[in-house]
Amino acid sequence: MRLKGWIAALAICTAISLTGAMTALAAKTSADFSDLKDLDAATKAKFDALIAAGVFNGVDEGKFGLKEEMNRAQFAKVASLIFGLKMDDAPQTSSFKDVPSDSFALPYIEAVKAAGITDGVGEGKFDPAGKVTKEQLATFLVRGLGQSADDKKKVDDTTVSDWAKGYVAAALELKLLSNNTDGTFGGKGNATRDLLVVTSYEAAKQADKIDLPSPSPSPTVTPSPAATPAPARTSSPTATPVPTETPEPTATPEPTATPGETEPPVETPPPVETPEQTPPVETPVETPPPVPTFPTFPFPTPTFMPPMPTFLPVP
Repeated sequence: MRLKGWIAALAICTAISLTGAMTALAAKTSADFSDLKDLDAATKAKFDALIAAGVFNGVDEGKFGLKEEMNRAQFAKVASLIFGLKMDDAPQTSSFKDVPSDSFALPYIEAVKAAGITDGVGEGKFDPAGKVTKEQLATFLVRGLGQSADDKKKVDDTTVSDWAKGYVAAALELKLLSNNTDGTFGGKGNATRDLLVVTSYEAAKQADKIDLPSPSPSPTVTPSPAATPAPARTSSPTATPVPTETPEPTATPEPTATPGETEPPVETPPPVETPEQTPPVETPVETPPPVPTFPTFPFPTPTFMPPMPTFLPVP
């Protein structure tokens, strides 16, 4: 019994491991396709969202078929998925005589027909291998969103067929598609798969019928910043004092008279009499009295006495 229990447990673990491995292999991204590696990050994010939602799988192992022209059967599948059309009630026998009952596209073709997106090319045919032109793509997407073409609003573009000018105008207004670089729409040219992916992503967002992962581009590795050498120390310049402006005196507003009231007259004060200027009093300058002058008298010149005689000493 123990041996059988171990064998059963081992079988369960093996099944779980195989399921996990198969799930890991099925979860593809844009990195798994060689022709998507040169796309920009924003476009890759849209591809990843649609691949994760199961809308696109690629045309071959490791190849998405980016520049290949899509056919009507491929578009029927994409339209059915992005608009969330019901395929459980699809008939087992095709409504179109050129679609075999064992075709992978049978339920998708019947779903887009039931939704009114397309009725085929006429004469009971769908033409599943036929190409999808750009103006046809615009028509199918606008119808898938439940919009109608306004007959009063059409594009003035010679590259668009008359029957599609209203749908192209609506597609441009809804930002599902855009003009070429030369300003024309190029409606009669065949649409490629890369255009189908971008337009399908925008239509799926507006339809909001499926759980569409938000595009999150792969993070870009930011290089480490190089060390910046420290700048040489320079002497700080002496700040020049800014002259201070003297504010102008504020004029005192005159009082405003209230409507209906008479403003009393302003009395003018009497002029102040300025006293007459008294002439300065002249101060007489006193003249000093004259100094008396005395007469000069001659005096005789003094006569010196003769020298005294020398006396002899007494013996």
